[in-house]
Amino acid sequence: MKKLFVVGDSTVAEFHDPYLYPRYGYGTMLHHYFKNLEIINLALSGRSSKSFIKEKNYQRLIEEIGCGDFLLIGFGHNDEKEEDQLRFTDARLPKSNPSSFSYYLEQYYLKPAREVGAIPILCTPICRLDSQEEYTKETVHNTFYGNYKDAILRLGKEANTLVLNLTDLTRDKFKSLGFAKALSYFAIIAGTKDENGKIKPNLATVDKTHLNILGAKYVAYLIASSISNTSHPLKNFLIKELIEPSLIELTFNSEYKIREYMPPKLLEYQPLNHFKTTTRGWYGTAFGASIGDLTSSGFIAMEDENNHFIVGQTGVQFYGQLSLISDGFAYCFKQIPINKNFMISARAKVLKMEKTKQTGFGIMLRDDAYVDQKSASEMITSNYIATGLITTDTSMNPIFYKENVTLHKEEPLLEFLYQEKEEAFLKITRIGQSIECCLEYKNTSYKKIYVDFDLLQVDQEYMYVGFFATKGTVVEFYDVHFEILGNSKGA
Repeated sequence: MKKLFVVGDSTVAEFHDPYLYPRYGYGTMLHHYFKNLEIINLALSGRSSKSFIKEKNYQRLIEEIGCGDFLLIGFGHNDEKEEDQLRFTDARLPKSNPSSFSYYLEQYYLKPAREVGAIPILCTPICRLDSQEEYTKETVHNTFYGNYKDAILRLGKEANTLVLNLTDLTRDKFKSLGFAKALSYFAIIAGTKDENGKIKPNLATVDKTHLNILGAKYVAYLIASSISNTSHPLKNFLIKELIEPSLIELTFNSEYKIREYMPPKLLEYQPLNHFKTTTRGWYGTAFGASIGDLTSSGFIAMEDENNHFIVGQTGVQFYGQLSLISDGFAYCFKQIPINKNFMISARAKVLKMEKTKQTGFGIMLRDDAYVDQKSASEMITSNYIATGLITTDTSMNPIFYKENVTLHKEEPLLEFLYQEKEEAFLKITRIGQSIECCLEYKNTSYKKIYVDFDLLQVDQEYMYVGFFATKGTVVEFYDVHFEILGNSKGA
């Protein structure tokens, strides 16, 4: 059986998120319109034509694609992120220039496919939803660094490759519908309750880049319909009758639950003495599961006279945890608008280490925060990334994260535990959709980059970054550097 390989970014990729109207990439819906063809969707969220070539999915493409197969290519959204040099490609430059968008498309996708006898197809990026209904500039990928749609169209002519102009097709559709109706094609993060207590979409949380199941199926229909009007060999694999999907096919997440969350009112916050800070913009707290009474449970998240942050938990009993099930910890943090890039770094010195399991420390970037001096047990479903150390009885991991209630520990597994007086250097940098975590500990450096990590599920306005420690561990964080690095572009 012939194969259709699909590569691209989040508008093409598969998702598993808990949104009210979850995200779907159009690559997941192509099977509705093709027959006798194995569809292999290798697209990954947050990638560009440049960054995708470093992924295992790209290696799989190169290893498996063969004579008579097809390759559908859908990049552009992330190639235009000029602030992120790991992903940015320049649409203004000719295909002969190694920095150009066209160069990456031709050298790493068109040429490898053709060398094995496969047939590539280029897709221009789908447009973003425009609330002003103008559909100009970035909404149709016409940026300071070039028009990414035009670059693909130009490459298609030069390389004699079929181009499907999804930018214009989606723009025309959404513009004809008007903003209110076009919303039905896009993912919606959260819901709210109507006067009868039923869940309805919270339109303030519409994702203007990513499609829902209806939108993804509609774009798959556009692809099939466009191919049906050509003599391209892929036409032979289309189903007999192409039917445009309708609103009746729009479904929501039946398991979605409304999170009763409000961003913390930090200007009104009156912390307990062991949570007080003096540097403007920093706040101390503890929250989560198994944290007990915060007046007596031994948690501390404060700033001393040297402007060092002392964070952790100590005492006769041990409270808090970092586990597969839930988390509870002390936290000194800053609140940052979701549309900002930033860098935070610090040195950390372990003052106490009294409990060996489900404890840890470091810098944590997370979706939500709580300062009401009581256990916020609902935050066990919150997403976060941490650079630091997380322990079991006899070992630990250097970087870890929780997404969609699942705790992931990054390799390597260190067959020892941190001890009192030991030090580490910690750093998190967020540029656009890329979050880089760095840790230096015992003369060894660890690094991990997360792309398109979801920090929007609970708090769509802010993210929170700061120092954490828990369950018998107390850490001094000093040489703290924090800097806003400008505005972040969305997906």
